[in-house]
Amino acid sequence: MGQKILCLNCRKSFNLSKDFAYTTPKLCVECGMPVILITHRFRPPGKSDDKKWHLVKYLIENGFRYQHIYEEVEIAGKLKLNNKTVVYPDNLREAKVFVSKYRSQAI
Repeated sequence: MGQKILCLNCRKSFNLSKDFAYTTPKLCVECGMPVILITHRFRPPGKSDDKKWHLVKYLIENGFRYQHIYEEVEIAGKLKLNNKTVVYPDNLREAKVFVSKYRSQAI
């Protein structure tokens, strides 16, 4: 699976090459700020959508880089991960609950 790099400053994401000789950049090619490695599933919001970008930044700062998050189920006193993936939140209020509930799966 592919990965992306994300610049929160420019509000842009770039697909990474699948060429194994290619090295992952540490800085944005446009603004020079540090970039973040993120999963290919990430779909960036529109550049002018301040609320969605604030949400993206909040999730990333709390260890959620759009990796799969699974519903946790307790069976016979032991915590197990269910096969059901959880949908990422659409707003900051839901994101705070999401971060609290799935903190154990943060990167």
